[in-house]
Amino acid sequence: MYNTIKLNKKYWQSILPKLRYGVPDPLDVHSADQHKFSEAMKVFNFRGVYKTTGSGRLRQTQLFLKDHIAALNEPVSILDIGASDGSTSLDLINLLNGSFKKYYVTDYNIRCNYISYKGYTYFFNPQNECILAASRKFVIYPERKWLFGFLFNAKLAKIKGLPRTGLLLINRNLQEKQQENERIVIMPYNIFEPWALEKVNIVVAGNLLNRAYFTDGQIETALGNCYHALAENGLLAIIRNKLTPNGEEIEKSCVYQKQSNPAGFKKIHQVNEGVEIDALVLSLNYCNSTNQGRE
Repeated sequence: MYNTIKLNKKYWQSILPKLRYGVPDPLDVHSADQHKFSEAMKVFNFRGVYKTTGSGRLRQTQLFLKDHIAALNEPVSILDIGASDGSTSLDLINLLNGSFKKYYVTDYNIRCNYISYKGYTYFFNPQNECILAASRKFVIYPERKWLFGFLFNAKLAKIKGLPRTGLLLINRNLQEKQQENERIVIMPYNIFEPWALEKVNIVVAGNLLNRAYFTDGQIETALGNCYHALAENGLLAIIRNKLTPNGEEIEKSCVYQKQSNPAGFKKIHQVNEGVEIDALVLSLNYCNSTNQGRE
């Protein structure tokens, strides 16, 4: 039941300041405070994947990419996949200080809809599934369908035909920067589908391609799509933030360069011993695969 019903810390900590349990208030997605917004994002679970995010998590890898781009001495196109609320995308955009041709900020779950009814706000994914119900006191997930149904099926039936409000799950500061810079594109993208736009010079996949989320077969499919999305000699940066036994978060990453002969990836950089799928990435060969993406 713990995975289904959680305490809304914003309410309960106002009564019990030392309370350590619970989750951030998902209703803070409406907050102008960027920290509260990012904390609220961590509560959203889309089919087993939480939108855990936060600024500064990919710093070491981003510094390497900055130096690489500076050495090229020409603008690059960047595809940022699984960007969550875009906090780390904004980090890299600011770090590059405008020295890019195009920056695609993408996530499969970049939008949701919601409706408020009798003390609860219900959030729905693009597949029209209710992913959580939140009140001032509780945050309730549909992990146990029988319990979620017992609590909310009647209410969900009553609001089924009512209009919902769309919500872009993207950092407010990034939204403002996009309005000022047409080279920044915010859009949905599923890494398991071919990239349909022009080839890019850099693909960033932060906290996405790992075995906690996907099988090796799924990761291979995603890597193939990344390979075909890249221009010749383009870079793929795979990053994963992991917790040490003492609870400290560290950044681990590998940066690979697209090769044509043989057709695959070559590792050119790593941070803190690299990522767990390194051997898998280096083992793949794309000699007989179909080219995808537009030149």
